[in-house]
Amino acid sequence: MFIYADILIITNIYVDFLLIKSASVITRSRIKASRCILGAVVGSLFSLAIFIPSEYRALVLPLKLVSSAVTVFSAFGYESFGQYFRRLAVFYLCSFIYGGIGTCIAWNTNGRFITARHGIVYADFSMPALVITSVSAYFIIYIFKRITGADRQGTYKVIVSDMGKVVSFEAVSDTGNLLKDSFTGKNVIVCPRSVLCELYGSIPDTEDISAGNAVQGRKWRFIPCTTISSSGLIAVICPREVCIKCIETGEIFRADVYLGAASNEASSAVFNPEILV
Repeated sequence: MFIYADILIITNIYVDFLLIKSASVITRSRIKASRCILGAVVGSLFSLAIFIPSEYRALVLPLKLVSSAVTVFSAFGYESFGQYFRRLAVFYLCSFIYGGIGTCIAWNTNGRFITARHGIVYADFSMPALVITSVSAYFIIYIFKRITGADRQGTYKVIVSDMGKVVSFEAVSDTGNLLKDSFTGKNVIVCPRSVLCELYGSIPDTEDISAGNAVQGRKWRFIPCTTISSSGLIAVICPREVCIKCIETGEIFRADVYLGAASNEASSAVFNPEILV
């Protein structure tokens, strides 16, 4: 099989991009698409080590160690040694898994479509095939994200205006939050209790159900709430105005929702991404 440098680099950009995204998901590290692409491009340049003659194969291992370290640094940057080492270790783990799969395919097909040398996998695809498959994969992923709401996963800032005050706090978009008000059908953003106490002064407990605890004509209510570990009632209230800002893009959404008080002191709020319309 002939190995073409341009196809080698392009295919390894795909592979390194997949490795970086996998490492970011496993380590729960936020990463911008631009940094992910930068890391993939930098990492793909080291794939040229496939052309190193066999008599110099001793150079391959140190070069691969350097390439992975540089790739992870280019993609994630450096925050601390522990964080960097954790991401690097996961990147290695993903590389071993994907590399093993590629080597297995190459072995069982006798190198007809995929070949492996010096631990570097090369796929024999033409440039038109790469373009067509790339566009098709992007389209499928885009449709999947739009249907499932996965494109709206991430970290946001919730801005609440009520009681003559404005408070803001971080929130996480999670399709697992299915909590809705029983009467209106509105979604409920589950918030840290400290935030709601700052806004409304106090939060009633289940013993205050009959009292209602009115706040300027609006009452707290209790609705059923079920989690993986427990079930019970959660206090909710309808605020005057709620805006949700995406931290990554700066896009702002208005939301007609209820605010619910978490049973424990959560560090951030949680809402269902379907409210981002």
